[in-house]
Amino acid sequence: MFLEIRFGVLSARYLPGQTISKAEVGEVYQCRPAAVAEVLGALVHEGYLTRQGRSEFAVRTWGREEVEDLFELRANFEGWAAFRAAERASDAEISLLVALAAEAREATPDDPESLERVVIENLRFHVEVMRMSRIPQIPDMARMVLPNALHRRIVWSQPADDAEQSFRMHQKIASAVAERSASMARLLMREDIYSSREAVLAAIEDLAGREASETVTIVRFAPTFEFEGRLYGQGSREPGADGRTIPFGVPAAKLKQG
Repeated sequence: MFLEIRFGVLSARYLPGQTISKAEVGEVYQCRPAAVAEVLGALVHEGYLTRQGRSEFAVRTWGREEVEDLFELRANFEGWAAFRAAERASDAEISLLVALAAEAREATPDDPESLERVVIENLRFHVEVMRMSRIPQIPDMARMVLPNALHRRIVWSQPADDAEQSFRMHQKIASAVAERSASMARLLMREDIYSSREAVLAAIEDLAGREASETVTIVRFAPTFEFEGRLYGQGSREPGADGRTIPFGVPAAKLKQG
């Protein structure tokens, strides 16, 4: 249920502003109301939906200014995390980061599993840099500024050339950290984050401009979906930008820091 509804939002089958009925979801998936509430609640926490009442939710609408602000905030604090990582990381941590950057590979358009690998590899690289910074507040900031919905939209919106450039940039960031060049690591991290901004803004503006009915018609999805020449899969429930996966039914605010 979680993966298919998320897939519906990402693939533009469910469009921004459309309402989702909890009762209809339960009927289509033939499950109890409590399970539906947990899934829809998780999708709210991860940025795919907004809550409109006790029984209704809506596909989240992302505004241009909001996305620009989030990119700016993320570039600032992740840039600073890269700066501190270059100063504070252990040699073992740096070796891991260099290996992560070196092993990353571009997604194949007709292989949905390869795109999921890119999603996880990209996330892990950024999580490792933040951990290496030794800044305790970074994880909570990361989850607020980069919800899963925005992270996946970044990956889904990237043309192949931009994705390849991102791999190279990660290698440069890892090299700067390894050389203890804090200022260069910060500059490269900021550049890497900003590189996807225009593609994401174009994608959300396209979605906002599409005509849609007021209410989503809940459907079951096939395991894969072709979108703009690339084959996507439903994927898995990966960790958030703070490296933690929120269990179903547990609000993010109640999680203990890990």
